Amino acid sequence: MTVQAIISNMGPPRAILLPALLLMLIISFVFFLQSFNSADFSSSTTVVSATKNDTVDLKSATHQESLAKHALNSSLGFGEIVYISMPDRTDRQDAMTLLASSFGIKLKLIPGVRGSEMSPKAMPDGLYRKTRPSELGCWRAHVNAWRHLLDSDMDTLLIFEDDLDWNTNLKKTMETLSLQMQNSKIRLSEPSDYERANAPYGLDWDVLDIGSCKDSGHPDFKDISQIWDDPDVPDIGVTKQNQLMYDSLHNFGLTDADIGKKRLLAPAYLTVCTSAYAITRQGAERLLMAMSYIGFRNAVDTDMSRAFREGRVRGYMLTPPAISQFRIGGSKDTDNRDPGDPRLGSTINGHGNLHGFSANLRGSARKWMVDNMKLNNWEDYKRIKQEKLAEVAEESSLPARG
Repeated sequence: MTVQAIISNMGPPRAILLPALLLMLIISFVFFLQSFNSADFSSSTTVVSATKNDTVDLKSATHQESLAKHALNSSLGFGEIVYISMPDRTDRQDAMTLLASSFGIKLKLIPGVRGSEMSPKAMPDGLYRKTRPSELGCWRAHVNAWRHLLDSDMDTLLIFEDDLDWNTNLKKTMETLSLQMQNSKIRLSEPSDYERANAPYGLDWDVLDIGSCKDSGHPDFKDISQIWDDPDVPDIGVTKQNQLMYDSLHNFGLTDADIGKKRLLAPAYLTVCTSAYAITRQGAERLLMAMSYIGFRNAVDTDMSRAFREGRVRGYMLTPPAISQFRIGGSKDTDNRDPGDPRLGSTINGHGNLHGFSANLRGSARKWMVDNMKLNNWEDYKRIKQEKLAEVAEESSLPARG
């Protein structure tokens, strides 16, 4: 008998009741499936979900150490790492790809911009009349990186330029920095539970400068700093070659006995270069406001430093830096000067990557990378062949068995 026949034999009241019951059963089953699929049956997919059940002490050393381990991942604990490179500088892109691959880091390219090709209508207000097109293009590429963060769901973004070097223990340096910032003595407010749960470096800053060429602290706030031992800072002899940085460390209270052993974090004031820096979402907003919406003058690093000094953007600077520029000599060292500029020199070749150098670092990731990839294939085969010949000779010298 069909369902329709059964319903017909039941009479009007029951004929109405049975379909209603069937519909309720179907709806209940659908809700059950939805709740089943949305349930979290893992131990805790994020620290935030764990805190709802009070299973994680966000202030515990164990949690802080676990969060700091994010600095060992492929984005150094930030949402993502991007690097800025002119489309035609494939030589630098090759180098950055090698460097990133050698150290387990993932990079995303933000194409550089030619300032000479920008629309006059897109020029920012207040542009200094002597600003070079290359400086304008550099600014635009950095602005595009800030927009990249705001167009995403990430909390932070680390921005590199394409001529970098770092010490071989960069990830360990950043892990230590994370622990220091989670236990910061210089931030202005207590971290939120969200920060404690998800942000290895906190979120109380706009810009975290880890690759300044030179820096100096605010003259009225020399007592605001955080200092710790770090075996990967450069020797004092290296630091002395950067007079501004050397003097800055002294002004924060470090002695010559400390320099070469300790690293320092302080509010950003005077900084030079934008080689490597991180931004938060509010940082991207403030930078866009201060250096695009309101206006821009002549160079992205000097304008950012001006924003620090005027108090319009909140930053931290790491001294000595964790990342430095890599120099090979000649005009290939910069894309921020126009062709024919006498400061570029007459040669495009310079000394080459193998003879390049970095300042403000202990050791060089680039030089380590070259040594690590060295291979003498035929010497390896020669060694194996000699070992086999030695085995044959040894077997032939053994007495025959009766």
